[in-house]
Amino acid sequence: SVGGKLELHSASQPRIDIENCKGCNICVKHCRHDAIHLDASHKAEIDYGKCVGCGQCVALCQYDGAVMGEGDTSERLNYKIAEYSKAVLLGKPNFHISFIMNVSPECDCWNHNDAAIIPDLGMAASFDPVALDKACADMVTKAPILETGNRLSDSPHHDHLEGCDKFNLMHPETNWQAGLEHAEKIGLGTQEYELITV
Repeated sequence: SVGGKLELHSASQPRIDIENCKGCNICVKHCRHDAIHLDASHKAEIDYGKCVGCGQCVALCQYDGAVMGEGDTSERLNYKIAEYSKAVLLGKPNFHISFIMNVSPECDCWNHNDAAIIPDLGMAASFDPVALDKACADMVTKAPILETGNRLSDSPHHDHLEGCDKFNLMHPETNWQAGLEHAEKIGLGTQEYELITV
C-alpha cells in the first residue's frame, strides 16, 4: 500500500550537506513530493513535513550534497523490505518470478536511470523468494558487462569486472546482502538453491 511504502522509507530522511551543495537544482527538479527547494543562498533545503525519505535526492546528487541522515543505513531499509515481504506472504500460497532484464545501476522504482549494465539473462522462478533473489544476484555477478556506454563499461577497468559483485561496485556503501541474510533469519526462505535451466 502507499501508506506502507511511506512507512518503509520513513527512517531514511536525507539531509543536505551545505558545504557540498552546489545549488545545481537537480534534487529540486526530481523530488516527486515537492519537499526540496533552494534557499536564499542557493543551497538545497528539505521540508521534512513533505519528505517521504525515498532517497532519490541522495542517488541523484553528484556532489554529495544530499546524503543519508545520521545513523541511517541501507541495512535497516533492507531489513524492512524483508519484513514487509514476509507480512505480505504470510499464510498465502505464493510463487515468485523474476525478470533479469534491463539490469540498471539504480533502483527501478525511480523515474530515471542509466543504461543496462549486463545482457538480459531471462526469467527465473521459485517458491522461495530468498533463494530466487540470491540466484538472480549470483547470475548478475557472473554475467559479462555490456560494452555500451553504461556506468560500468565506462570505468577504466571494466574488462576485469566479470565475476565481480556489480551491485557493490556501483554502490560500495550499500550492503545489499544484508536483506537476504535478514530474510533468511526471519524465516522468509533460504539462500541455498539449485539452479535448474529449462
